This record gives sequence, C-alpha cells and structure tokens, in this order.
Amino acid sequence: MPNEDNELQKAIENHHNQLLNQDKENADRNGSVIEDLPLYGTSINQQSIPGDVDDGKHLLYPDIATNLPLKTSDRLLDDILCDTIFLYSTDPKVMQKGLQSRGILKESMLSYSTFRSSIRPNCLGSLTDQVVFQTKSEYDSISCPKYNKIHVFQAVIFNPSLGEQQISTFDDIVKIPIYHLKVSVKVRQELERLKKHVGVTQFHSLDHLHEYDRVDLSTFDSSDPNLLDYGIYVSDDTNKLILIEIFKPEFNSPEEHESFTADAIKKRYNAMCVKNESLDKSETPSQVDCFYTLFKIFKGPLTRKSKAEPTKTIDSGNLALNTHLNPEWLTSKYGFQASSEIDEETNEIFTEYVPPDMVDYVNDLETRKIRESFVRKCLQLIFWGQLSTSLLAPNSPLKNTKSVKGMSSLQTSFSTLPWFHLLGESRARILLNSNEQTHSPLDAEPHFINLSVSHYYTDRDIIRNYESLSSLDPENIGLYFDALTYIANRKGAYQLIAYCGKQDIIGQEALENALLMFKINPKECNISELNEATLLSIYKFETSNKSQVTSNHLTNLKNALRLLAKYTKSDKLKFYVDHEPYRALSQAYDTLSIDESVDEDIIKTAYSVKINDSPGLKLDCDRALYTIAISKRSLDLFNFLTEECPQFSNYYGPEKLDYQEALKLLQVNENASDETILKIFKQKWFDENVYEPDQFLILRAALTKISIERNSTLITNFLLTGTIDPNSLPPENWPTGINNIGNTCYLNSLLQYYFSIAPLRRYVLEYQKTVENFNDHLSNSGHIRRIGGREISRGEVERSIQFIYQLRNLFYAMVHTRERCVTPSKELAYLAFAPSNVEVEFEVEGNKVVDQTGVLSDSKKETTDDAFTTKIKDTSLIDLEMEDGLNGDVGTDANRKKNESNDAEVSENEDTTGLTSPTRVAKISSDQLENALEMGRQQDVTECIGNVLFQIESGSEPIRYDEDNEQYDLVKQLFYGTTKQSIVPLSATNKVRTKVERFLSLLINIGDHPKDIYDAFDSYFKDEYLTMEEYGDVIRTVAVTTFPTILQVQIQRVYYDRERLMPFKSIEPLPFKEVIYMDRYADTENPLLLAKKKETEEMKQKLKVMKNRQRELLSRDDSGLTRKDAFLESIKLLESDTIKKTPLKIEAANDVIKTLRNNVQNIDNELMKLYNDINSLEEKISHQFDDFKEYGYSLFSVFIHRGEASYGHYWIYIKDRNRNGIWRKYNDETISEVQEEEVFNFNEGNTATPYFLVYVKQGQEGDIEPLKRILK
Repeated sequence: MPNEDNELQKAIENHHNQLLNQDKENADRNGSVIEDLPLYGTSINQQSIPGDVDDGKHLLYPDIATNLPLKTSDRLLDDILCDTIFLYSTDPKVMQKGLQSRGILKESMLSYSTFRSSIRPNCLGSLTDQVVFQTKSEYDSISCPKYNKIHVFQAVIFNPSLGEQQISTFDDIVKIPIYHLKVSVKVRQELERLKKHVGVTQFHSLDHLHEYDRVDLSTFDSSDPNLLDYGIYVSDDTNKLILIEIFKPEFNSPEEHESFTADAIKKRYNAMCVKNESLDKSETPSQVDCFYTLFKIFKGPLTRKSKAEPTKTIDSGNLALNTHLNPEWLTSKYGFQASSEIDEETNEIFTEYVPPDMVDYVNDLETRKIRESFVRKCLQLIFWGQLSTSLLAPNSPLKNTKSVKGMSSLQTSFSTLPWFHLLGESRARILLNSNEQTHSPLDAEPHFINLSVSHYYTDRDIIRNYESLSSLDPENIGLYFDALTYIANRKGAYQLIAYCGKQDIIGQEALENALLMFKINPKECNISELNEATLLSIYKFETSNKSQVTSNHLTNLKNALRLLAKYTKSDKLKFYVDHEPYRALSQAYDTLSIDESVDEDIIKTAYSVKINDSPGLKLDCDRALYTIAISKRSLDLFNFLTEECPQFSNYYGPEKLDYQEALKLLQVNENASDETILKIFKQKWFDENVYEPDQFLILRAALTKISIERNSTLITNFLLTGTIDPNSLPPENWPTGINNIGNTCYLNSLLQYYFSIAPLRRYVLEYQKTVENFNDHLSNSGHIRRIGGREISRGEVERSIQFIYQLRNLFYAMVHTRERCVTPSKELAYLAFAPSNVEVEFEVEGNKVVDQTGVLSDSKKETTDDAFTTKIKDTSLIDLEMEDGLNGDVGTDANRKKNESNDAEVSENEDTTGLTSPTRVAKISSDQLENALEMGRQQDVTECIGNVLFQIESGSEPIRYDEDNEQYDLVKQLFYGTTKQSIVPLSATNKVRTKVERFLSLLINIGDHPKDIYDAFDSYFKDEYLTMEEYGDVIRTVAVTTFPTILQVQIQRVYYDRERLMPFKSIEPLPFKEVIYMDRYADTENPLLLAKKKETEEMKQKLKVMKNRQRELLSRDDSGLTRKDAFLESIKLLESDTIKKTPLKIEAANDVIKTLRNNVQNIDNELMKLYNDINSLEEKISHQFDDFKEYGYSLFSVFIHRGEASYGHYWIYIKDRNRNGIWRKYNDETISEVQEEEVFNFNEGNTATPYFLVYVKQGQEGDIEPLKRILK
C-alpha cells in the first residue's frame, strides 16, 4: 500500500504541475480562472498533508458555506437553461449589467432575477439510449479512487419549439443554435453515506479548486475558445462538487452550415455523378442522409471498446462520404488521419481516413477531451437530424429511407430528470420533477429566484435559504426579506407568514415598492405621517375593480399592505388583509368542504367541524365564513362569525361608534322610526354596488349601536335573525295573512297572489256591477257575449257578480284591517271551487231577488236535482261584519250615490272605507261546502284559476269584443296570450293550415327530465312530426304571437303509476331563473333568430345522439353488468386458475385478454370524450339566445306544494320589489320574510316543490304590489 500511495502522489503532482503551467499561460482570458491555490482559502505551501492522499472522509472545503452565490439544484438547472439567452441578449438593461458577456452561472441571483420572468428558457435535450454511445460516464477519482467518483453527463441546450417557429425550409435547420452542456459531479461517497441533512441541498460557488479536485477535473480548461460559460459549485454538507460547462455549437463555421443546404448537397452530388456514372442524378441525398452519414462517422470510434478491436477506417472513395460531406474536413477539422497504401497488384494508391483512437479515454485525459468533442458532434447531428425529419411531409417517400429510420430510432428526451439523477436527488424529487404539471410560473418570479427557491420547497427549506443568504449577504437582507414575504403570501403558507411576522425587518426597497404599489411616491411624502385610514382607503380603491385586478397584482397589493401595516404598527390593517374574503366564492366553499347549495346551519356546522379537526386552518375557515356571509348577505352568519372570531368585534364593534356616527352611517336622523331605519339599512345591505367587504361589518355595527341606544325590540330581533318579525311591526308595514277556514288547499295562496297584482286588486275594490248592467250593455252593444268560447247565462253572471263582491270584501279587509290576518267567507271558498255551471241559490225576500244595489229581479226559476242547486227564496242580504264598520244599509238611491262617491276614492287610493257591501248570502250547507272543498282538492291550481278568472270575466263588462265575439277585458289584458299553431304538410309546404289560440298558462312537463326551465319550454314548443289522414306526413309548429303581461307557468308534477294504479308526485328539481327571455318561442321573421333556432335544433339532435350512445355504454344487462363490467369479468375469468388448468392454449387466452383490455380502454376513452363533448355542447346551447332579450319576464310568485300526490300543504312566495326585493312566504295566516336561497332551492330530494310560477313582463314590475295597507 505505501508504494501505491507514493505512485498516486507522484501522479497527482505531475498532473498538478501540468495544469499549473497551463493556467499561468491563460491566466487572464476569462477574467476569473482557476488559480494555483489547491486548497480553498490556503496555498499549497500552507498545507500540512504533504505526501498524504485524499482519504475521502474529510471535507476539502469546510468553510464553503461562507461563499456566495448560494444556489440550489433547481436554481442551477434554470441558470443552465437561461445562460445562453443572457449571453446573447440585446436587451439594453441586460447589457448594462454586463450579463451578456459574463452569463449568469457565477452571478448572484439578485443581478438577474428581474429579467428572468420575461425569458423563455431553453430545453435540456439528452440521449436516452446509452447503447448506441454513451453520453453518461463514471470515473474513479484519481485522488481517492476508493471512495470518490466522478460522474459526467453531456447534453444539448436549445429551444425545440422556438426552432419549429423559425424553420420553414431544411436550410433553416442549421441556423438553430444548439449549445452543449457538460456537467461533472464529484461525489464523495463516504461523506454522502454519513450525510445527516434532510431537505434541499445548498451549493456554494467556488473560485479555487482543491488540488485533489483539480486532478480529477483535469479536462476542464477555462481558456477553451469553445467554452461559453462555466460555474463550479460545492455543497456545504458533503462537499459534492458540480462543474458546469456550456460550449458553443459544433459545426459552427459558415462553410459547414453551407454544406448542409439543399443547393450545396445537390451541387456536391452532381459533381460525384460526373465522376461516377453509376449514380442516379435524380436520387439526390436528403439533408437527413448527410446528417446520418456524418453521425455514423463520429459514432464509429466512440463504440470501439478495446485495442483488440480493429479500427474502423473510411475509404476515401466511399460514395456516401463524398456525396454527403466534404471528405477533406475529416482531417482538417475533425481529427482524422489520412492513411495511404499502394495496391501491389494494380499499383493504385488507396487512401483511408483513420479516426482517433479513443479506447484509453479513461486513463488518458487528452483522449477523453477528444472523445467528449465527438460526443458533442454526435448529439448535435442527432437533434439536427430529428428536426429535419420533422419537416418531412407525412406521406413523403423519404420517411422510409434508412437515414430517417435510423435518426428516428435514436431515443432522445427533453426532460430535466437526467440532471436530478446526476446529482443523486431523492426519488421523491425525481418523481416531482418528472411531472410537467409541477413546473410553476412562480419559479420565474424574481422573489423566488432571489431566495433560490422553487415552488414546491417546504417552508423549512425556504426559511433555511433565507437565513443562509441573509447571513452571507447582510447588505441585501431587505431584499431577501421582501422575497420571503412575497413567497409566504403567494403560497398562502401559514408557517412562513408566521415566521415573517416574527422578523423585525423591513427593507427600504420593500417599503418604497409597497408605497409605489399604492401609487404613493416615497420621495414626495413623509412616510411617518401615513395613517391606517388613508392606506386602507387606497387599498380598497385599488382592489375594487375585480375584473381588472389580476392575481399577481392582487398578491402584490396584499404584500404591500402587510408591510405597511407592520411599518405603521397597525393591527387593524394586518387583521384586514389577513381576513380579507376570498376573491372566488368557490374557494370559500372548498375550504369548508361543502357545496354552494347548502343552507346556513350546515355552513356553521362545517366551519365548526373543520376548525376542530384542523385548528391550524382557523384563519382560512374564518376567511371562508366571512366570504360566504358577504355573498349571502346573511346577518346570522355574521353573528356566528363574530362569536367564533371576536377580533371582528374588536375592530368593527358598536362600541367603536357613537350614536350620531351610527345614524350618519345609515343616513338617517334621530326622528326616523325603527321601520324606516330598517328599510334604509336593508337598501344599503343588499346594494350590489357595495364592493368593500368591511362595509357590511360597519353597517352591522351602526345598526347594533342604534338598537342599543333605542332599546328597540324590532331592530334587535332583525339583527339576530336577518328578517323582520311581523309581530314587532305596525300592521300597516306588513301584508295581511288569511286564516285557513278548513282544508282550502291552495286557495289562500291564490287569493294572496291575486291581491298582489295591483290592477286586478284595484278593479275588484272598485267593483259596483249588477246583472241589469250586463243586460243593458248587451242590448245596447248588439254583440253576443262569449267567454271561453261560449255564451254566458244569467245565472252565471249573477253568481260571478256575487263572487267578485265576496272577493272585494276580502281584499278590503286585507287593506284596512288592523289585525294580522283575516278570514275569508265560506261563500268565497265555495264559489271559487264550485264549477261555474253549478247554480247557486242566494237568500231573497218575497218573490223578488234583492241584489243590494237597489235593483229587483224576478226570482222564479226552475230548480234541478244538482247537488249544488237549491230553491231560491226571498230573504234579506246579510253583509260581511268587519272591524272598521262595513254595513249593509245600502237599499236606497241616496246610499247608492254615497257608495259611488266612496268608489271614486278607492279608484284613487284604494281606500274603500264606508263602502256598503252588496254581497248576498249564498244558501250553502256544510255538506255542499265540503263537497266544493273536495272538488278543489281534486283540481289542480289551473282549474281553480280558470274558475276564478272566469267568474271575474263573467262579472265584468268588456273593453271590446274580438272577432269571435270573445270578451276582451282586464283578465284577458293581464293573463292571456295567444299562440299560433301551424300544420305544414311535408309534401306541400305551401298548404299551411294555421290556428290562433288563447292561452292562460303554459304547461311544462317534469316527466321529460328537463335540466332547466328553458329545456322544459323547448319541449313545449318543439316541432312535432305527425301523420294526418288529410295531409299525410306533416310538421306541427307552435309559437307565441302575443305575450301576456303576466306569464303563468304550470309545472306538471302528478302522474299516474300504471303498475301501482295510483297517482304519484315527481319531486325532480326544475331550476328556473329570476329573469327569463321568451324571444326564441315568439312567432318571428327575424332571420338571425330563425337561424339560431335552426342551429340549436341541430345541436340538440347531435346532443341526443351522444346521450343515447352514452346511455348505451352505461346500460346494464339482465345480470346488472355494463359492457365494460362484462369485459372486466371476462378478463378476470380468463386469468383465473380454473381457466389456466384447462387445455385452452395460453396464447389464445392472452390474445383474448389483450383484446378485452383494449375494449375496456376504448370504452373509457369514448365515455370520457362523450362526457366532455356533452358538457361542451350543453354549455354552448345554453348561451345560444343570449343576444335576444326583447321579451323579458321577471319572476314574482312561486306556488309551493309539500307532500305527495294525494295530500300535502300549500304556500306561496311573493317578491316585493318595493321593499328591496324581499321574498315573503305566505303560509295561511303566517307571513314571514325568507332568504332568496329558500325560493331557489333546487336540491335533490326536496319535497317542497314549485308547481306554479308567475312572471311579469319586464317594464311592468310596478304592477306587482304585495303590500297594500291603509289604516284609519
């Protein structure tokens, strides 16, 4: 062993002296060379180990951790990929920094980080197949062969996508610069084995190699004219050494570029054709042929393994050699030797080109350098060749040539994996970097670069980098702290944010940048005079326009506010930015792991569960709850938020305001009533133009302060629930409820609905008609009065008049009563439900019927056996008793005049105080009433609506008569529209038969499973293909010719189960919108709309085909298996031991299994494509008519039924636009305010389902007035 050590020491000294002389000759070429200081920080003479060798167990650079720059492997890789871009940059700012001459490998991150984000880095191209020739090598260390190894990796650096953009012809390929990378890594295996550090390794720049490392890296020559840039880095833990060298492109001379152009290739080939007649002039070699021939020439000597193998020479007369390149360059440029011999028989001289002998490259360093240059040439030819191949047309015959196939067979890769393999990175990081999705734009951010941080680093690694850089470079600690703060906020990392909060550091540049973000010139203001109110105001203004504030800009603003909060020592600013709501509402719901459709109780529960399971996420949960509370405008959630996070009360509590400030915030004075204050509060609270999130907290604090000062029960209850308690309101501020007089089904909802329609309510309250009025009108008009297509009998008119009077009494009571609710008469209920053709007997006196308006009529009538018809008797009329003094003393003309006077007053303000009641009491027994109610239960709401409106029409004089003598009146004006039905024979499209019909409501079918209300309308109005005896095959179209003022939509939910022989109710949700547009269903000649309708129909047909195919693939057979399941079960069977034991040939089984697996994959692929295509097409269909908004309707009433087909409970929601658009729930005598989410609840399984929707035409929303109270 001593002899071996002495020989090794001599070898080290010889190599050292050789390199010393070489470096002294070229000491100043690159400005910074490896000097003759073999040990970091000391000279050779200072060494205390003469005669010793490297034992591989000690650090050669114990103080390397004090060196700058400090970089991680990710940073070094990015520097490598961007270095040549900086070297050849023409950016004046880059040139001013001198980076275009020095590169960035040895530069501090601070010098180039601001330029990096605008640079598109190159790619690392490497040869995957190491069988062809090796681009990866491993050598034993000369100084410590027992423990140390040197790993060398060669690759190319260029941008293939950039190349594709620049390449238009084959001649352009050689213009794409392909740079060469060589990385040498010296690993000290014994130190690596003992390594304790876990995390990202820090590498420090090295200027002076230790003698032992210089020996092992002897091929490195900093003066090499082909070397563009280099860098040497050493890890602080094991002294792993990385030498990075970037070389110029090979074949870089103009004549070499020219030789690969189409003209040069053709010229060279034609010249050879003259010399050799056997060549076909039409078969000019391709550029790929030239690249491939040259590649094989350089590859040959690389594959020779030993001296025993014969050297592969090249005949100078080789046709491929002479046609594909200039053969003289082999000797003049590429290091080949020409060897000539005389043929003894012919005396001819044969010349051969002999390549360099590279067999002993492991021991001979000069040979190793030659070998590495040949590897570079091969790599460049491979990537050139593959670029050239990519230009070939798909059907080009050249695709089948040997050269193209040869080039294509060489396996290359654009991946960073070889870099991390070379550095011996952990498997986790290798996998991480192999996933393209993990490469983040954040890595190019200046702050990430300044700390040498990648987006996936742990908080611990980021902090370690920050502490190391701050310690090594204290002058720039402010910049490093800025970087750390930015990263913490950009990643949203609580640990980093907390760490930053503990650092008492604010750099001047960071402070100035923060002020500039707030558009404050730091040179023109006194920073110490800035207050939190000013800063918060500026921040709110800068972030107010969400559509224009990018994510990066918002992050910068947040970082700036955090820094300024720290500088001004403002806890409120810090709290504001920490708890600021999420920009995206979906992020808040995702944080709490809930769906957006859940109610507030579930939101609170989810919040509590989340913070109990993950206390560290409380801040995120607070932000999520804050976000949702703002979105829902929910006082209940704000109350819960302040309970769970008392800091909100600390900064936005009522104690922060005095009474006058609170009144000023709500813009009310001391004399305003509680109701007025709540009205104004709600206007501000639900104002969609409120962009400042804390404005809700401020409004809540102001209202709370007022409530405390006034000791107001009404305001206190509102603050607790978010809704107004009707019991705390004066009667005039809330609608009147209607008592349930029995099982009157939906009648109370219907009555409230009609009451809310102001024109109809006014008409009913002003009503003063008699039968004689109609007789006189008919005799004077000369028209036959028809309603619903038929003439109206006197009995129907009389009954209808009495119905309207009963309705008038109810409406009057609802307007004027001081009670919370009123009770409808049994006569009203009976007349509403009993069919219009059922005669009703009223009480009379003597033989004359007294109609209570002073008109007597003959009472003699024929009676029938109908259960609802009784003999009419003469008796006095009894009016409805009411609290405000209605009486029936109206038998004289004087009284009639008085009534007319009062009616005029009603017309003006709906105050009917003093009106007499002309109602007559119908003789209705309890059995008759029960029968009528039973009929009501068996009817749907539209039948009752038809009955009610028919009676209102029958008791009303017409405005005019239509052509068919149909009466046109207020009911028609408000509720009726018309449709045109066209029958078009397919064989004779000019023979169109049309029919115009009136409609009261549109019936949409839930059984067709529409996805929303438009889908349901589409089914209603879709064209139908029919066969008629008269016309044969026809198409039936339906379109709206006249739209009503009030559009009523009935949802068909009750169906008949033919198996169970009973009706059932479908509770399938039907999403509907608050505003709908009916243009697409109008009878129109608009060519754009017609084209859209046709296009949409085609899209729907395509969608139908895709959905049918999807159902087919997902359908199950009798055994419950889908097609895919059946294939999988078959595979399982074929792979089972049972089958393997059968005589079935294994080859056949394997083929079947392979086919089945392919089928499974095909099904998965097809289903995925169908899913994406269906979603895309449905989304497109949903926006087809966005530009057509002439016929708009606004929702104002939703009828609800909870229960089954044969039983349940009814109520109605009515929107009050005059009261901030609130929704009220009318549940018989109880009327309460509800949140909009309750009305638009489309959750699966919800048994409270809408069955009747009512919209009002846009522009006439003022006709809807749910609240009308006049109290004396």
